[in-house]
Amino acid sequence: MADDRSSSLQLRYLPLWARIAAVVVIAALLVWRFRQAEGSFANFIFICFLTGTLYAALVVLTRRLLAPLVGLTAFIAVIYAASYVKYQATTFVLHAWDFVYYFGAWGEVASWWSGRPLALATAIVGLFVLFAGTWLVWRREPATVARTLSLPVCALLIGATVYTAQARGERPHMLFNFPDWHWSSFLISFDESFEAIRRGGLIEAAPQNAPHPFARAACTPATKPPHIILIHEESVGPPSLFPQIKYDPALDSLFKSFDGQMHKMRVETFGGGSWLTESSVLLGLSSQFFGGMKHFIQFFTAGHLRDTLPFALRDCGYRTTMFYPAFKGFFGNAKFFETIGLDEIFDRKAQGAKTDWESDRFYFDNALAEIGRHVAQSQKPLFVYIQTMSAHWPYDIAFQPHIEVPGGAPGTPPQISEYLRRLAMARIDYDHLKTELAQRFPNEQFLIVQYGDHHAMPVAELYGYKDQDDVKDMTFAPDSPAMTTYYGVDGVNYAPPPLPKIDVVDVGYLGAILLEEARLPLPASWRERLRLMNVCGGRYYDCPKREEVLAFHRRLIDSGLLPKY
Repeated sequence: MADDRSSSLQLRYLPLWARIAAVVVIAALLVWRFRQAEGSFANFIFICFLTGTLYAALVVLTRRLLAPLVGLTAFIAVIYAASYVKYQATTFVLHAWDFVYYFGAWGEVASWWSGRPLALATAIVGLFVLFAGTWLVWRREPATVARTLSLPVCALLIGATVYTAQARGERPHMLFNFPDWHWSSFLISFDESFEAIRRGGLIEAAPQNAPHPFARAACTPATKPPHIILIHEESVGPPSLFPQIKYDPALDSLFKSFDGQMHKMRVETFGGGSWLTESSVLLGLSSQFFGGMKHFIQFFTAGHLRDTLPFALRDCGYRTTMFYPAFKGFFGNAKFFETIGLDEIFDRKAQGAKTDWESDRFYFDNALAEIGRHVAQSQKPLFVYIQTMSAHWPYDIAFQPHIEVPGGAPGTPPQISEYLRRLAMARIDYDHLKTELAQRFPNEQFLIVQYGDHHAMPVAELYGYKDQDDVKDMTFAPDSPAMTTYYGVDGVNYAPPPLPKIDVVDVGYLGAILLEEARLPLPASWRERLRLMNVCGGRYYDCPKREEVLAFHRRLIDSGLLPKY
């Protein structure tokens, strides 16, 4: 009788050969999927070993072969479905921090799934298999895998994962904007998410009990302030910073302010990542204090900001507008732009642009037309934020070749020469903007502030890098000319006050400088930025009095002006 019961119990278990066969088939399918959808070969190898490590760890814990793999595969399917849906809605794949950011915002998350039945079905099936399927297999599989075997295998896989992670290198800064890397992006995001948790939030700040919160006060200018035009000069930096470049000296006028001087600005990115500079200018913060989350500042702060440059201007009676060269949803930033105090966003579609790559004059003329409509209908001062694109990559083709302007002197590398051509066109178009403002609006005052967001990739040649080198593999010291661009201030029918007498100003202070140049009553938080600029000698992230900067961040958080998470 006992033998019969024993035989019956054994029959409940899946045979070992069946379990091994199922493991091989499922693993082969995962490897095939990863090769199809997880990017470069180096990333494919890395994610295979990382997934293998997770599986091996589960085997160590459960002493089973098949059940852990069934559960892990079902979980991967759910992640793929959720990441796909999020990408379709936001142009960002799934990030571990989403579980923090969207906690309580279930309505928004639920809306993503509407109209995507296949992804919804995949998620439902995956969840069913994850729980019910894994439980059924668990019941049919004995715990027979010895830890004396599984632990060494797990250790070897951990070593292989670490090695392939180093061989893979730093992740691309636009990784989470890639439409296929769903699983690897999600796994990699845990590192920077845990980093944020360790430092206590998205931005590094002083501990609790920092100085009192910032008081809110009305902004009532004594007289009508000037209209303000802020120009984000894509990939533009002064060639005078590099003595080895020979160029037409007429270019230097583009980088000089009303006082005849060039004012240098330290940025925090090279060759790309314009949104880092953009965020620093609009928020008055250093992106470096966000650590590994810096590339997601706009995404994970959207809807939770009250201390932005556009909000400060709106409080002073400004109508705020933006002329954006791409579609406003680029890099998932639509919600950011719409919630930081910008009244209207004229993106590529609204401006009637055929491409993302138009001349500076194209964007300037669109802004001039809107300024004309505004002053004809309103007495309010106007803030216009313009982003240009003429100096943007690629540089191995001529931009508007029919325009004859000087490039580099003979012997200049071809891509640097093409870049210099574009700076020459940018100078001509900027002069056109100032001339048109003076002629069309003789009774209006204008403050113009322009800045270079980062240097163009060809500059890397001056540091020994090759054209085929990836920007993520390039390193420059913070004080390197490669990390220094400029900011310029001009007035049309308006005389700006003197500019700060600081050799190099960090980008996070530019918004405060703009408010002061417009002679506006500064909110307490922006006055504090100017104080820090002077206390820190123009530095932000590496301010010698770092504790004061961290206390400032804490005050912003405690004042409800900046989200902690």
